[in-house]
Amino acid sequence: MATSTGVPRSSGVRPRLSDRENLLTVAFSAWLILGLFIDGWAHNNAKPESFFTPWHAIFYSGFGATAGWMWSRRQRHGGVPEGYGLGFAGLALFAAGGVADMAWHLAFGVEVGVEALLSPTHLLLFASGLLIVSSPLRAAWSDAGDPSPSLRRFLPALLSTTIATATVAFFLMQFSPFLTNAMTDSPYRFLADRPGPGLGGWLTDELQLEGFAAILITTLVLVAPTLMLLRRWRVPPGSLTLLFSVVAVLVSALEGFPWAMTMLAGLAGGVVADALAQRLQLSASPAVVLRTVGFVVPLATWLTYFGVLGAFYTVGWSVELWAGITVMAALAGLALGVLMTLPPTPTRSSPEAST
Repeated sequence: MATSTGVPRSSGVRPRLSDRENLLTVAFSAWLILGLFIDGWAHNNAKPESFFTPWHAIFYSGFGATAGWMWSRRQRHGGVPEGYGLGFAGLALFAAGGVADMAWHLAFGVEVGVEALLSPTHLLLFASGLLIVSSPLRAAWSDAGDPSPSLRRFLPALLSTTIATATVAFFLMQFSPFLTNAMTDSPYRFLADRPGPGLGGWLTDELQLEGFAAILITTLVLVAPTLMLLRRWRVPPGSLTLLFSVVAVLVSALEGFPWAMTMLAGLAGGVVADALAQRLQLSASPAVVLRTVGFVVPLATWLTYFGVLGAFYTVGWSVELWAGITVMAALAGLALGVLMTLPPTPTRSSPEAST
């Protein structure tokens, strides 16, 4: 007996969902992750805290809708669709994590600040959620079709990657340049007015390290999925601009857009990534593409970031600091590009091969 995709149930080959079905998976996943961001916004803005809140309702109803949709596809096609195996494991783990999270809150109360991101039950929800929302990406990755898809064909993989990247950025929000004033002059002016020898200098160092960490970690969060997509596909124009921009906007929204204009850095990074990809993927080797994008995109992103700070706010760092961390971010991106393009270990075919 064959499924609706024409694959016999007994063939051992997993059914493959259509582009429309994968897009619907993305839509339900977006419901789930938007609920997560709304819950994060509520935590960050001192809204009422308990397990039974409207934001938890959005979050868990998104999970229920996603689980129901994925299960319906399994039933309709007579098996777990291609790319969705880990997603179904994620559904089971997420359900267990939700029950455990309710028990955790009832036993220990509701976490605040960094505690909320490091709660064991929240980390379980994070890991299982990633398995769920990345299902359309894995499905597209396993498809041996056109490596230069149209935007319509590429959209499920692109949006799935974007949602997964935003989820990672959410759990690293404490290290987001879009949510910190560590690079502006306001905290340093405040510290300069504080009495006490050594205190201002120590806190100044801590603020600078916070800014360094935020830029380096955000570079990895944005550049790693970018290089992953470029390694697999010749991406349609605008794809990387969407990825960077959506992540910047969602993270900024977590605290009500405190430094709204810095989102332009995300836009600039995506535009430069798209421009390089469209130009280089037609003529250069994959190694050149990934290494060039990995190096140049962080430069464009963080030069724009500090330019925006200077234009709309006030840069509190010396030129050595902001230029240095920008170069460090570019080198980190280059390192990612190198790691993704290292050749496999060659096989020695003869004794002469080692001479």
